Amino acid sequence: MGKFLNYELRITNYELRITNYELRITNYELRITNYELRITNYEGALPNR
Repeated sequence: MGKFLNYELRITNYELRITNYELRITNYELRITNYELRITNYEGALPNR
């Protein structure tokens, strides 16, 4: 019984790690999008020549 629970906990641990990596990737993607939007915003704020 304890052995089975141990395996379940290991699987849960791996799943949580994967979720953590996915969240980090999403975070980086959002940061990149944020920088791109800022650049677009600055370009839009430049006076038209």
